[in-house]
Amino acid sequence: MLDFTYGKIPPTDGAAISQINEKFNIDYKPTIVPYDGYQEKMSTTIAGGDMPDVLGIEEYLAGGALHTWADMGAFLPLNDYIDKYPTLAEVPDEIWAAVTNKDGQIWGIPRYYPNNPTQNWVIRQDWLDNLGLQMPTTYEELAQVALAFTNDDPDQNGKNDTYGLVMGPGGAPSYAMGAYWDRDAWYHKDADGNLIPGYISDARKEQVALYADLYKQGAITKGFGANASFEVGQSDFYNNKAGIYMGGIRGMDENLANSLLSVAPDAKLSSIPPFVAPDGSQGLTAQRGYYRITVLNAKLAGDEGKIDRILSLIDYGRTFVPVDERTPDNETFDFRSGQEGTGYTFDNGAATFAQPDQGLTPFSYLPDSNMWAPSVLDNKYSETTNNPLLKPYVAQLEQEYVDFPEYVDPSYIGYSPTNNSSKGTEAINKVADAQVKMIMGELPLTSWDDVVSDYMKSGGSDIIKEMNESLQGRTLTGFKKMGQ
Repeated sequence: MLDFTYGKIPPTDGAAISQINEKFNIDYKPTIVPYDGYQEKMSTTIAGGDMPDVLGIEEYLAGGALHTWADMGAFLPLNDYIDKYPTLAEVPDEIWAAVTNKDGQIWGIPRYYPNNPTQNWVIRQDWLDNLGLQMPTTYEELAQVALAFTNDDPDQNGKNDTYGLVMGPGGAPSYAMGAYWDRDAWYHKDADGNLIPGYISDARKEQVALYADLYKQGAITKGFGANASFEVGQSDFYNNKAGIYMGGIRGMDENLANSLLSVAPDAKLSSIPPFVAPDGSQGLTAQRGYYRITVLNAKLAGDEGKIDRILSLIDYGRTFVPVDERTPDNETFDFRSGQEGTGYTFDNGAATFAQPDQGLTPFSYLPDSNMWAPSVLDNKYSETTNNPLLKPYVAQLEQEYVDFPEYVDPSYIGYSPTNNSSKGTEAINKVADAQVKMIMGELPLTSWDDVVSDYMKSGGSDIIKEMNESLQGRTLTGFKKMGQ
């Protein structure tokens, strides 16, 4: 196996490899290298015909080459094996569709990544309460709240030192209060019925106009444009200066939360639920539901015993252990973690793992050690979050995931070579930069049509054509309730 890691490198002779070999009766030879330089090593390996049995790939790192390799038959088709392994059978159809070529062959195994919305929104509930305001349910109401947070002393300190919306480089976060307004989602269609990226939609145009007005009135982070720092707006929110920002069910920084509590002990956070869109939809855009892909060498075809050993090893690493069962008493957890007292210690209900470069934890070597949760709710993030500011907010998000459907972007199963090239990146970056200038008053809103026209001429028309052609004959995705 050849794969990469972002952290410390497990040694090629780690004790955990022997444990894997003994448990599964195999001769396992993993090579795990740093992320930097992996693109070149992987490309050279595949092009040179010396691909290992198992290969880990980052889709974005590989770019357009990944689909070219798949179409050329470099990877073993997996259609006949999926139902034989529990964690593969749990993968939703729309995720399998993302690793299926034009001939219907499934060429890779997606690794788990929570499919919760790409972004959620957080508002200072205590500021709303101080001003007697209700949770916004429309963009008009959001603008009113942002202006009140800017002008009406929401923290009641007698100073004019607060504002509404945090915004950073590139105009992020974009405050898409539903998939309808998501600038990155392929939700809207042009006059010919083709799906288009949200960046050039009329919904995005209306957003930009609203933000331009708010910026003019001081309700958005001053000077947030291309040369600004992401940390500026983030610092404003967690230093009690701004009232609306992005949040999430996982990954929020407890140190930042504690910083806010240190200056505003009574601070309370709430989630802003998705707005009802003009077309009646109400739901945010889901994430892809996977990150990184495991592929098998096409030369394995016919060696069913070896294929089974590989897939069994992959399935074992992906097997979900419920949060409350991740203890030394659980055989799967204990083995993958290197056994209590060696690969990890367990105190007060929590495990502390050895560093990967010690070579003691089998999960550092497995082809895929990302447990495939049946639902993002099974990760029980609110139960494992102890920060008093974040815990109720995360619990609120979990309930929203039950209450509202998520939009599964059709572009997740489509493909555009131009979009994955530098040409595509440059085209969308020009649109994003222009929209930032519009919000900051440096470019008139009347330039919108010219900006869209330039995008189309710079590769956008090819992107739209390629994406829609790639979706022909394939089941388009849409709104789904969590767990469906």
